[in-house]
Amino acid sequence: MKRHGTVFPRPLRKVAAVVTATTAAAAMTLALAPSAAAATYQYDCRRLAGAGTYSNPLALGNVTGRTVVAVNCPPLTSGAGYANRYFSFTLTRSARVPSYAGASFVLNRTQKSAVNPSLARGPYTIMHTSAGLWTYDRSGVFNGRYLPLAPLPGGGVLPAGTYRLNTQKLDSPLRSLSTPWFNVVVAAL
Repeated sequence: MKRHGTVFPRPLRKVAAVVTATTAAAAMTLALAPSAAAATYQYDCRRLAGAGTYSNPLALGNVTGRTVVAVNCPPLTSGAGYANRYFSFTLTRSARVPSYAGASFVLNRTQKSAVNPSLARGPYTIMHTSAGLWTYDRSGVFNGRYLPLAPLPGGGVLPAGTYRLNTQKLDSPLRSLSTPWFNVVVAAL
């Protein structure tokens, strides 16, 4: 896999068992800024409609052809009901390469737990967090985890429809009681 310069974050490792050459190429561009032609919409996470629960996710709306960023999402903490936050978004057409969804964050000494995304449609999980790609900053510190929407790890692209993005804290409380504040990013170009 060809390495790019260190100006932009790049994937640290791929967890998926099989990654096609197309997926690997898209992964290298995954953490790069969206295309200049794509519109970017930024919303305060705490003002989105919804409760952030499984049955009432925070609504990001239609993300087709744009990048939607929910900024200032409060930390996820250990304990039942607090380690997950759900977001919903709609694609009115299939996702195009490169499209992705996930979270950006800045780890610190007291908040060492990453924000891990998974993707579902209705009651079915489409992608577990293990399909996610890690990104890191220039100093080598993790700063994001993203799921590819196009191309998908098994090939193809995410079709039109409404999806639920689950952000979760997976580390044990002994390691860290919470994640840092984070941003949710859905880029469906």
